[in-house]
Amino acid sequence: MANKKNAKRTTQATVKTLTWEDDPGSGSKPLPVKAPDPAGKPLAFQFPSPAPAPRTYKAGTAGFRYWVAVEALRRGASFWAPRVPGGRWQPGARLPVLLDEGEDLNAYYDRSALNFFHGPGPSGVVYSGESPDVLCHEMGHAILDSVKPGLWDAASHEVAAFHESFGDMSAILSALQLPTLRKAVLVATGGRLYRSSRLSRLAEQLGAAIRAQHPDAVDRDCLRNAVNSFSYQDPLTLPSWAPATHLSSEPHSFSRVFTGAFFEALGGMLAAVAKTPSAPTEAELLGVSGDMGDILVSAVRAAPVASGFYSRVATGMVHVASTRRPAYGAALKATFARRSILSVASVAALATGPAAAPAEVEQGREPSRIAIDATSFGLDTRSLYVFGAAQPAAAGAFVEDLLRRGRVHLAGAGGVAAMAPASPHPLKTHSLVKENGEVVLRRNLFDCR
Repeated sequence: MANKKNAKRTTQATVKTLTWEDDPGSGSKPLPVKAPDPAGKPLAFQFPSPAPAPRTYKAGTAGFRYWVAVEALRRGASFWAPRVPGGRWQPGARLPVLLDEGEDLNAYYDRSALNFFHGPGPSGVVYSGESPDVLCHEMGHAILDSVKPGLWDAASHEVAAFHESFGDMSAILSALQLPTLRKAVLVATGGRLYRSSRLSRLAEQLGAAIRAQHPDAVDRDCLRNAVNSFSYQDPLTLPSWAPATHLSSEPHSFSRVFTGAFFEALGGMLAAVAKTPSAPTEAELLGVSGDMGDILVSAVRAAPVASGFYSRVATGMVHVASTRRPAYGAALKATFARRSILSVASVAALATGPAAAPAEVEQGREPSRIAIDATSFGLDTRSLYVFGAAQPAAAGAFVEDLLRRGRVHLAGAGGVAAMAPASPHPLKTHSLVKENGEVVLRRNLFDCR
């Protein structure tokens, strides 16, 4: 009997399935991998049942898509799990994954599940839950929500954009856990990581599908490219919307400032520690990806949920990186200064100050609640309460942008929408709710449309 059980375990451990290395639109071929455990821990998922048996399904089938999702999410969760306090999701011990919730070129995280959809593309139906880039981006929202739940309701352009950037950073770092992808990217870039590549180009297939309907809404070769030239500007000075070639205050657009800095710094860190800087190895790239994950999470945990969130996280990253390896700190300082996320003066102060990580802040605490004048928004209430990661004027601008984009569900607050603008967007990221007789802005989800 014991021999039979051992033989069964051996057989299960050697079953192969297929996955995409990154995105179906990147040009890669399905990659054979050991079938992961859908119930694996820590950071467990709850996948749809009944589950197709693990084997090598043909690309384009439901069984293939299921195992792509299991492999990508398990790989990403295994990377982040040692860095998440308690190894639990914000919603609980298991995070549901809903692989096809209907027709929409979209995916989102709503503190209940990771939600994926399907929609028309130039070459057929596109499933957002088939892309490791999209899967690990949405998981990134859930990871950040577990690491820093106080960001959820913060009324701040920078906090909302950082959440989107963290999703893209999660997609990149999760992809780097595949040896085949590390090798391919180093060959394609000639060892200079900060070049446009399959790694930097995120969600090519979904980007193509959106581009077919809205040609200027996304980058020309993907949804977003981590190799970009965007520098920090005060989001209050930016338009609410802009074509992908320009920066706006919309979270996905503004996220590209931090993501670009992250990816440029990642390349600088790799060159700084590689034995042969012009020819880094895939093992060195793996090590740097793990170090970057540590640096990023440590800085996020320590950053107060307050105005200037980009610079607060960047400062923390420099401190942590300098403590770990001075060369890491130098790469981050140079990049954050070049992108104007940190001023030259603040970088100079960091260069002469102590290289100690900032103290941890309380993680479960929400930012302070502040009242803003709601009458100018056409709302039938005098004061609207928001959670302030920004000054009242900046929080008010954040709310105005949400209303302008039609992202707020208004009915739940009891007739406050008397003069509110029409809302063309069907999926609402926020709601106005009544709490103890007061109207409060609460987040519903992070929508990655």
